[in-house]
Amino acid sequence: MKRLMEVLVNFLLKKQILKLSYIENSFFLYKKLDKKIKLTPTIIALNYSSESPYSSINSSMYSIIDNKNLYLWFTKEKDSRYLPEAYIIFRKLLQKYQSIICIVKGSSNKVVVIKNSIILAVFSKHTISKQDIKLMKNEYQIDDTIILTEEEYVNYLEKSFKFLTINDLFNILNIKIDIKEFFNKAVSFLALPLLISSIFITLLLAGYSFYLGDKREKLHKKFKYNQQSNREVKRSIVHNENENEIYKELLNEFKYVDKTVALSNILRITDDSNMTMFYIKLYNQNIDFIVNTSNSKSIPLYIKKLFETNQFEDVKNLNTRKIRDSIVEVTMNAKLKEVK
Repeated sequence: MKRLMEVLVNFLLKKQILKLSYIENSFFLYKKLDKKIKLTPTIIALNYSSESPYSSINSSMYSIIDNKNLYLWFTKEKDSRYLPEAYIIFRKLLQKYQSIICIVKGSSNKVVVIKNSIILAVFSKHTISKQDIKLMKNEYQIDDTIILTEEEYVNYLEKSFKFLTINDLFNILNIKIDIKEFFNKAVSFLALPLLISSIFITLLLAGYSFYLGDKREKLHKKFKYNQQSNREVKRSIVHNENENEIYKELLNEFKYVDKTVALSNILRITDDSNMTMFYIKLYNQNIDFIVNTSNSKSIPLYIKKLFETNQFEDVKNLNTRKIRDSIVEVTMNAKLKEVK
């Protein structure tokens, strides 16, 4: 909306439907209205034209009403619609400040005074000293000031167009819209088309309702069919998963060297080494076993013989402990080789 307003104001200025009214070429007055009322340009002219500092023959007055605030500008030029630069700056400053004294430094210094979101004063002055600024702050009881150079102000003014409202333009262009009258005319104009449209919409909705009912029935049948299909697919998946588990077990079984031969070799070497097999367990790649011996020094040779069978990837002595006089218990683990 802001971008649209910026384009619209630029267009109106370019086509000279509106002209900029500069602060140094106009005289400003602020009036507080007792209540929010509709004032026509004629009533405003009758009540306030006498307060113009210019001759009524070659001058004009334009106004903006904002709630209970009446802003008046008088200018020497006649018969033109003016967009006051002070009001443009006012709309921009309101985005950040409620009360502010804005000063634009230049050959003719511009001043805009805003208090409690109302324009109280707009004027130009050839020189503005620090003392002048101090006096203005005291007079209007405002602490904040913003001071712009002429170069800064040109850019600042252009960026302010987008903050104007459509009501501002209606005020400036003297466009009055009677909402009640507009609504009544619109209703009368649209009465017949609306009647025809309502009949058409009723028929359309009836047809659409029938279409939805038919579509709902088809979807229900499709849903029941899909449910049956989903159950069959689920059973197939479970069956395949079970077969996969069996396959994995078989694959794991043939992944390593012959387990029966490996177990036979362990038992044979245990017996040849005058050791006693106390416990043995085979799982996956591992064979855990416990042997008892009366000669602990023979354990390294025992492990060497296991390796020489060329069936084990690794053989470890996990633990050796003396269980009674001259008897040692050895806990071992052997890992089967994978088949290449």
